[in-house]
Amino acid sequence: MQISSSARNTRATTTEDDAGISPSSAVSLSGGSLYALAIVRLLVGLLWFQQLFWKLPPSFAGLHRYLVEEGQYTFLPGYGYIIQHVFLPNFILLGAITWTAELLVALSLLFGVFTRLGGLLATLLALQLYIGLAYAPGEWYWTYGMLVLLGIVLVIIPSGRRLGVDQWLATRLPYSEQTGRLARIGRWFV
Repeated sequence: MQISSSARNTRATTTEDDAGISPSSAVSLSGGSLYALAIVRLLVGLLWFQQLFWKLPPSFAGLHRYLVEEGQYTFLPGYGYIIQHVFLPNFILLGAITWTAELLVALSLLFGVFTRLGGLLATLLALQLYIGLAYAPGEWYWTYGMLVLLGIVLVIIPSGRRLGVDQWLATRLPYSEQTGRLARIGRWFV
């Protein structure tokens, strides 16, 4: 399945074969659907932004309790050992990296700048939370699963091309086979 974010191509297109609809049919999202996805992107960005305030630098105090819980309740063998022997002894550095990564996700999604990169980072952060906290007492494991899925959606569909800076960037980044690898990667992230 291929998803197009072109505003000009606003109807779903499919091709049929002998068994019905082909699995490689192109799907185009309407302009309204793309704006709805942009609203979802903004709300997910707001969620990541809001979560910065309970673990503020320089102490990152709110984060410590959750990191300890991750070490105790993880379902991934060996992850608890890594938390207890690598992350906790270097907590201030980990706190700074975590807080900065979450800030980058929030800014990327709120402003629609390199949203696929922001979605990828959000997916990785949410996956780490799922591994560490999904089965901790008082946690609802679906919360982290939904965060992972939202991040994946934001990686797959370029949601910053509506109501975001990526809309402007996409028209200015060159697209051709002659452009360098870095330009092609940059274009994909917008």
